[in-house]
Amino acid sequence: MTNVSMIHNSMENLTETEIVTVQGGSEHNFMVLSSLGVLRASVAFSCLVVPREGDRVLLSRCNNENHILAIIERPDVSDMAISFPGNVAMQAKSGSISMVAQHKLSLTSAKQTQITSTELAINTMKTNVLSQELLVKGDKVTSEWRQINVIAKVFHFLTDTLTQHIKNSFKVVEGVDQLKSLNYMQTVDKTLSIRSRDAVITARKDIKIDGERIHMG
Repeated sequence: MTNVSMIHNSMENLTETEIVTVQGGSEHNFMVLSSLGVLRASVAFSCLVVPREGDRVLLSRCNNENHILAIIERPDVSDMAISFPGNVAMQAKSGSISMVAQHKLSLTSAKQTQITSTELAINTMKTNVLSQELLVKGDKVTSEWRQINVIAKVFHFLTDTLTQHIKNSFKVVEGVDQLKSLNYMQTVDKTLSIRSRDAVITARKDIKIDGERIHMG
């Protein structure tokens, strides 16, 4: 028999290994073409690469149980899918783990994706974030941008102290612009110009206008 080896263990069970061809199947059950004909085989727990039709695999036969141990050759293509039957933990206790993709790297989780690190660095030419709800918490934020565009239907901003240093400011309000404060102070170094069709200034006590020349009308 070609490509067949026999191993006798202490329990006197006969084990044979053979290189066979996968005929089809899915998940962990496949049909293979061996020297004994077409057999049903399951994938061994340590074989993480999912077999495909046409693969030449290493088959183990023992006590009427057939297991695919490894993928020996995959004709034409080199694509592969790695399948884990349960939870998986990847550890590098004294080193690092690197994942490099030439084209695309995708992370998909049905429930939760969590990243825990003392430092996180993201370098990209373009970033798209789509979320129904976004919550960000932290002690300090430093942001530097050349241009920022924000589009929102409702915008709520709550803070104890707001300090702004702006070279030029232009604002267009199509509806109502309302300001409510305990005290309002405004200082203009050169010219203050207010234009309106109608203007109403109401004070409960005093109104004071002070200047070298005051023109009314």
